[in-house]
Amino acid sequence: MKITVLIATRDRSASLRSTLESLFCDRNRTAGDWEAVVVDNGSSDDTPEVCASFRDRFPGQFRFYTENRQGKSNALNLGISIARGEVLALTDDDVICAPDYIASIHTVFERYAVDAAQGRVFADCTTGLPEWMSEELHSIMGISDCGDEVRIPFKRSLFGTNLAVFTETARAIGGFAPELGAGSTVGFSEDTEFSLRLRHAGYRIIYAPQIVVHHHLSRHRLTRPCFYKRYFRDGRSRAYFAPYEAPLWRFGLYVVKNLILSEPKAAWYRWKGHPAEAMDCQCDARRQAGFFWQHCLFYFGVPRRLTRITSWPEQVSEAGLAMEQVPAVDHPGRAQTVRG
Repeated sequence: MKITVLIATRDRSASLRSTLESLFCDRNRTAGDWEAVVVDNGSSDDTPEVCASFRDRFPGQFRFYTENRQGKSNALNLGISIARGEVLALTDDDVICAPDYIASIHTVFERYAVDAAQGRVFADCTTGLPEWMSEELHSIMGISDCGDEVRIPFKRSLFGTNLAVFTETARAIGGFAPELGAGSTVGFSEDTEFSLRLRHAGYRIIYAPQIVVHHHLSRHRLTRPCFYKRYFRDGRSRAYFAPYEAPLWRFGLYVVKNLILSEPKAAWYRWKGHPAEAMDCQCDARRQAGFFWQHCLFYFGVPRRLTRITSWPEQVSEAGLAMEQVPAVDHPGRAQTVRG
């Protein structure tokens, strides 16, 4: 079973080098048949030079491409189109892969009759995680640690930080939506929407804790303003695939009330010595605000559509990938509910 490890990157040459060094450690290199594919999405740093050095060191096992269309999802779709592996292992350019990363992917897909696997993602932060960072906030940073036991089926959202899926499965559901993900207008949740389509199509998903990466979180990403912005954009992203259960004007009133009340409520939580609950309260209000804002844009004419890849050429040509836009699907159980 051949594996393609796919990494989309932009302007992270230093962390990308560390990721690739961990991926090409001696144990991983000798763990079966695999390749690494890096797709650069418009870097202005020395990412091309870093990739060229790995291509020279590991000819035939490392490939490097450039995707000029902005957005991580576009870069991932290019990688999916040229992947040679039967299994596609998605990870990020700021992780450290475990020495048995490749072997563990082989083991999971050989032992279990599944179509996709969510691996374990540990947080790696030299300064330590803030005391106000709850489990909910862990997930928004792509951290996925559901314990030591294998879970089939796995019903949580999937994270592209450590996700393995059969290549043909990823192609069958149309790849990643370019309207979502880093570099897009809204900026998040491309992997959440991807996992919803996997489940909607009936594919089998496993939580496989033996597939491990460590996600590096730099200090500047662990600030309250960063999380506020991230949650607002996450709310905008979720509007593409989640409905709301009220008239838009009524939902707007709820959002405004929630924003106003979230600050004194958060202050009360902090006074009681519960900083994580305070931060959850503030972030939830901003997610709801982003969700409402995006639905307002839909109401005033912005198309609520997500792009699907309809044709996957064996070789990428100047014509690129054939795509179509389809109406966004409201997935069961994802509705936003007005409370009060």
